[in-house]
Amino acid sequence: MNPAEKGWLKEYIKFRGPHPIDLNQYQIQDQDSLLYKIVQPTGLIYGHPIHAPGIRHPKEQRWNSLGKMKIVLLESFLHSASLKQQQLPETKNDWQDFYLETSQSIGEFYTVLDPQINKKTFFIFGKPKKDEFRFAEQILHKRLFLKSRWDHFWASLFQNSLLFLDTYYFGEWRAEKFHNMKWHKDAMKMLLLKVIAAAAHANQIIEREEKNMFFTFLGSSNMTKSQNKLAKEAFRDGITLDQIDLRQADTWLLKKYVLELAILMIWADKVVSVEERAFLSELAKRLGISDEELDISLIAIESFVIENWKEVYFLQSKHSFQVISETIIQRISFVLQKHKESIAEEIKESKELWYLFEKSKTDELTQEEKEKMRIQLIDILKSIPAFVIIALPGSFLTLPLLLKVLPKSAFPSGFQD
Repeated sequence: MNPAEKGWLKEYIKFRGPHPIDLNQYQIQDQDSLLYKIVQPTGLIYGHPIHAPGIRHPKEQRWNSLGKMKIVLLESFLHSASLKQQQLPETKNDWQDFYLETSQSIGEFYTVLDPQINKKTFFIFGKPKKDEFRFAEQILHKRLFLKSRWDHFWASLFQNSLLFLDTYYFGEWRAEKFHNMKWHKDAMKMLLLKVIAAAAHANQIIEREEKNMFFTFLGSSNMTKSQNKLAKEAFRDGITLDQIDLRQADTWLLKKYVLELAILMIWADKVVSVEERAFLSELAKRLGISDEELDISLIAIESFVIENWKEVYFLQSKHSFQVISETIIQRISFVLQKHKESIAEEIKESKELWYLFEKSKTDELTQEEKEKMRIQLIDILKSIPAFVIIALPGSFLTLPLLLKVLPKSAFPSGFQD
């Protein structure tokens, strides 16, 4: 099976069929938070899909980047649809049917968003009836086809970031929650363009990266001529949060998405100035998002970049990695200080971890023992409510680094780094 070849969708569904989607593993009840938890580590929110949620295909390493991205988008659709099911499939055959029906409905979903889509591209010559699988394959390819170059990472983040909206609205459409979905989505795109234009003007200086990102996003948004003109004027002349009606972002997940795209725009130069932090705090406040949740969104983006540094090898220089590393260490440490009592309690309740701390006072731990300590400390971090819904950079969090960012009061008395 190769996503670059015709007929890949049916082949993938055959592979996927026996494997159910396990939503219980996330231990999150709220559907918005759960969709964020599933999709955020994939990179889809940031326009750079890398890892599909769920299982891995054994031939994945042979696929090109576009092929991998198709699977990320497809799996995100399947997971979004599963969240809206009143009752999940039970047997392997039921799951197979669910995957088949859901993947076939992708074409219908995009036809609702753009009724002209049938006339634009998708003709199956020699066949009187439309092949729904082939139709879905062509649409997924079209949605992911990159019109701009990928040699600038920060601009390329915005190339596919609207795919997350597709994932979100697909689930809502499956649940029949929208009467005028196209209007709602178009309004959200205009809101996003205005917010990132305002973010670019937050420190009164328009960086080259910010200009690239804005126009990349605008180019991929498929707006009308009049909407394009309004968006360009907002970016050229500047726009403030007072001039933006944020009510269109009417769910927690849409608010989170607005905030994180604004962070990406501001974060293009890897440094958040005092003025830019004030802008983000004001935006978060207007969206009803706390300052701690703002920090979590910053950590989520930085975690994704650090965790996938090697896979997006053109991410700039070693200096950039150092800047981002130092920033995320400070942010994680700051958040952990607010939860030091609960962290201390978790460490005390872990008998094996406590034993290793005590042993390390007098004896050198083995590499295996050090790795056990590292894994358990990361698990404790993941249990903190602030970190439940994001993917922390596990490979980046070495034992020395964890001992540096964790509150000292959480360790046994007399423990030395």
